[in-house]
Amino acid sequence: MASNKWFMIKKILLGLLVLLVLTTGFVYFWLNSLKPAYTGEIELAGIKSETRIYFDKIGVPHIYAGSANDAYFALGYVVAQDRLFQLELIRRLAGGRLAEILGKDLVSSDKFFRTLGLNRHANWSAKEFRTTAPQEVQEATNAYIAGVNAYINEGKKPIEFSLLGIDAGTFTLEDVFLVTGYMSFGFAEGFKIDPMVEEMYRSLSIEFIKIIDQNWSAEGEKIPLNRNRDFKASVFSAEIEKLLTLMPVSPWIGSNAWVLAPKKSKSGKTLLCNDTHMGFTQPAVWYEAHINYPGFSMYGNHLAGFPFALTAHTPAAANGLTMFENDDVDFYIEQIENNQVVFKGAKEELKKHEETILVKDGESIKLHVLESPHGPLVNDAFEPLAGSKEKISVWWTYLKFPAKSLEAVFSLNHAKNMNEARTAASLIHAPGLNVMYGDSAGNIAWWAAARLFERPEHVNPLRFLDGASGKDEPIGWLDFSENPYSENPESGYVYSANNQPDSIHIGFYPGYYVPENRALKITSKLEGSATFSPEDMKLLMLDNQSEQDAELARNLLTTLGSIEPNAIKTEEANRLSSWDGIYGMESPGALIFNHWVYNILREIMVDKIGSSLFNRYMNTHFMKVSYPHLIRRIETEWWDQWVTREKEKRAQVIKKTWHKTIADLKGIYGKESGKWKWSRAHTVEHIHPIGRKKPFNLFFNISPQPIVGGNEVLLNTGFRLDSTATYPVYFGPSMRRIIDFSDTEHSWSILPTGQSGYFMADHYSDQAEMYNSGIFRYQLMNKSEIENQSKGFLLLKPLK
Repeated sequence: MASNKWFMIKKILLGLLVLLVLTTGFVYFWLNSLKPAYTGEIELAGIKSETRIYFDKIGVPHIYAGSANDAYFALGYVVAQDRLFQLELIRRLAGGRLAEILGKDLVSSDKFFRTLGLNRHANWSAKEFRTTAPQEVQEATNAYIAGVNAYINEGKKPIEFSLLGIDAGTFTLEDVFLVTGYMSFGFAEGFKIDPMVEEMYRSLSIEFIKIIDQNWSAEGEKIPLNRNRDFKASVFSAEIEKLLTLMPVSPWIGSNAWVLAPKKSKSGKTLLCNDTHMGFTQPAVWYEAHINYPGFSMYGNHLAGFPFALTAHTPAAANGLTMFENDDVDFYIEQIENNQVVFKGAKEELKKHEETILVKDGESIKLHVLESPHGPLVNDAFEPLAGSKEKISVWWTYLKFPAKSLEAVFSLNHAKNMNEARTAASLIHAPGLNVMYGDSAGNIAWWAAARLFERPEHVNPLRFLDGASGKDEPIGWLDFSENPYSENPESGYVYSANNQPDSIHIGFYPGYYVPENRALKITSKLEGSATFSPEDMKLLMLDNQSEQDAELARNLLTTLGSIEPNAIKTEEANRLSSWDGIYGMESPGALIFNHWVYNILREIMVDKIGSSLFNRYMNTHFMKVSYPHLIRRIETEWWDQWVTREKEKRAQVIKKTWHKTIADLKGIYGKESGKWKWSRAHTVEHIHPIGRKKPFNLFFNISPQPIVGGNEVLLNTGFRLDSTATYPVYFGPSMRRIIDFSDTEHSWSILPTGQSGYFMADHYSDQAEMYNSGIFRYQLMNKSEIENQSKGFLLLKPLK
């Protein structure tokens, strides 16, 4: 009897095991069936002639088509099969439609973007595009959209759609402009910085603020404004920060780029280098593709959902991009009475928009958006600000004109000379971009591409402005010819590292520029008579030394020694004093320096502005520019601690924070400072939107790995300073590329993870190890080499 019972148990267990194996096998084969197709034949409605797509060994599509329209159709198709979920999130995010698939946690994001009106602006831009855009641009755009929809209609959806229980809707021209809108918002630092600076002004006396605000002027403080102080500007800044952390698509941060004229290049041909800095996420931001049709061949980096390559090269010309960092956002304090707003002394009716936000597993939300002559009122976008009596509107250049981004980038991709490229760059009104250019004829150029405007002289653009009187209104728009630029300079090179451009006829243009550290590194290398090869440029791109940080560390140690001589004789002080500013894997100096800086800033600022505002400050370009000047100042009221009776001096604060820093690091990394390595603190993880929740992180995320680099070195792997003394990377070079016009068929590049957005795909993370190790690989444009690398080709055929 017992044996029969045991036999039955074994049969049940065996059956369960078989079922588990079968289920696991079924799931595995099903997941594999959702992979992108790199070979085979597919008949599709919308394509006019047979088009071959070769995928090289890292998954880059090389499209060979009989016409421009078929090439862009094929591009839309392959982007959709590799990045459909990324595309879906971008258009939903910008359109304020995330809550309907992700639930109530994303309502705040939807409210903000609906209030901002990127969906309304996309509709306006699409309408203008259909009316005014050149026919060839419209045809290429429509072909791309048709290719995306062909995959949506015929292809298999990635697993993310099943996990969320959603389908991909039809892709439209309006969605293309939502992609542009999101890109523009990601560039607009003013949404974070201006409210934070306004709160500082309201919290501190001028003696404090003028030390850290580079735009401060005595004249600006004499303008009388009746400001109700119940609106906490830092709350708005905090809500924007919270919104950015929720975003499933990475924001744009900065970039490096430089172009060498033939006289500076060892090959005797133009040399262009570019690495764009963006928030790390998975999949990576850029999608590389190579398209060919009669008379045209181009290799470029694309955003999912945008038809044309934002950075690209052809045998004739190449372009790169960095953030201009110009200030194109202003906030106005409005006087509102009975749905009317006071503007230039008279009353006007507020515009009204009603938005409906759908919420997954919840009730839909009606949002009533009010708009002044300056722009939408933002109070109701965030719950903590809804009841404020002080009404704030946002004035943003991007919303003032329909986007011409499609015409601009198409023209830039097809430019055959510098004049055509300049004309293309002039069509960009926002976001502000530094367009870097080089060509086979030896021309090099940099254009600050943006629609710039002039403010009254008294206006501090980081402050909230008076919306009623008309005194703070923009004076007028500048012509593109008045923007900063450089064409074929005598130096033999042009560059951009998000630093302040030289003055124009109205002076230095206001912006959110970063410290000159990276710019100085570039110019110090390129000045003089030396010539450079692509190998030299690789080394420059990977440079991770900050002479400025090393100098500041020595400055602090000198002050520490003046008040406590024995402190600089310790092992920890010796490790910092010998630090050369290199952010390498083994460096203890980088660890000590950054935590010391954090402790100093916290010690002198939190008692004056509070923890919340301090945290906002620590996560902005404003902090990067202002803190070195502040810490170096011998005499300033910042050093005095308001919570003590004693009036502290700089040396006392430096001594106190040094001992706290060493105690903190011993508690976190152990008592032996020889084991305090940068690699233990500075790691990069590429997080997929689905991977934000366990256990999905195990499948979708690229696990944390140590990485060299740091803040404002050329290898700009950015981190935040906080109390933890750990520095996970949240942004960095989203690609690196080098174009040498002596051999445009073998340019150099690398992506942080891979081409594909599907976690089971072969090319989901196959570049990650190379990227972390500083390795480059080819961007191929030679057909025979491409065919030899490919295992076959994907053939798109007209539907019979």
